[in-house]
Amino acid sequence: MALRSMTSPIFRLATINVHGFQNARFQNNLNELISILKPLNLDLLAVEEVDKTNGWQKFCQELGLNYFQFETSYNRYCGNGLASKYSIQSTSSQQANVSCSGGQRSILQCRFNDEHPFLRNHLFAVTHLDHLNEDHRLKQIKQFRPNDKQIDVLLGDFNALTRDDYSDKYYQNIVEGKRRQSGWELPRFDLTNLLTNEWKYEDVFRIANPELKDEDVVTCEYGTRIDYIYIQRKVLQKWNLTKCEIIDTKGATDHNAVLAEFQLK
Repeated sequence: MALRSMTSPIFRLATINVHGFQNARFQNNLNELISILKPLNLDLLAVEEVDKTNGWQKFCQELGLNYFQFETSYNRYCGNGLASKYSIQSTSSQQANVSCSGGQRSILQCRFNDEHPFLRNHLFAVTHLDHLNEDHRLKQIKQFRPNDKQIDVLLGDFNALTRDDYSDKYYQNIVEGKRRQSGWELPRFDLTNLLTNEWKYEDVFRIANPELKDEDVVTCEYGTRIDYIYIQRKVLQKWNLTKCEIIDTKGATDHNAVLAEFQLK
C-alpha cells in the first residue's frame, strides 16, 4: 500500500474512427477492435462513425468502459460517442448548421464525476468534421466554439492536416500528389492553425513526437494524420504528457487510433 500511495495518478485516453463497426470488406470489426484497444487499459475513449445498432454497447463494456454516451450526427443511429470508466455527470451536443455535401456533423460534450483527478473540472468533447472541404470544416468548428465553451480536451477525426507532419518530398508525392491525382481538395492547414495558434490548443501527438514525420504519423488510409487529441495548456500545468502514440488497427477500420497518457505532476 505504501508503494501505491506514492504513485502519481495516470490517465489514458484515446480516439478512434470505427467506420460504423465495419472493416473494408463490410464485415463486423467489433472483436478486432476490442482485441487491439483492450490492452491499452483506457480510462476514456472518443469514438467517431459509431453505428449505435451494430455493437456500440458491447464495444464499450468489453473495454471496461461502462459509462458511455452516444449522440447522432448524420443519421438517427450514426454519430459520435464517449466511453469512460467513470460515471457521466452531464452531456450536451450541437449539430452544425452548415449545408455541405459531406453530410451533417456534430460535437458531443461530457463532464464526468471526478472519481479520477484528471476529470476534475474538465470538459471533454469529440467531433468528426467534414471530409471534403476545409471551408466547411472551419465553419463547423467555429460554430462549435470549443475555446469559448472552455472545452479542455478535444478529440476526434478532424479530417484536417498539419504541415509539420510531412517532409517536402512526402508532401509533394503523397499529400499533395495523391490529392491532385484524385481530384480532391488541395492541402490546407487553416483548421489546425486556428486550433493551435489562435485558440491555443496543444496537439499532444506533436508535443510527444516532435521529430516524427511522413509514414510514422499516418492515421488514415491516405497516408496522412487527420485524427487528433487537443488539450488546453492549463491542463498541462498539473499533468505531464508521458506519451502519445498512434496505435495500428491492422486494417480493422480505415483509421488508426491515437493514444495519450498523462501523469499527475
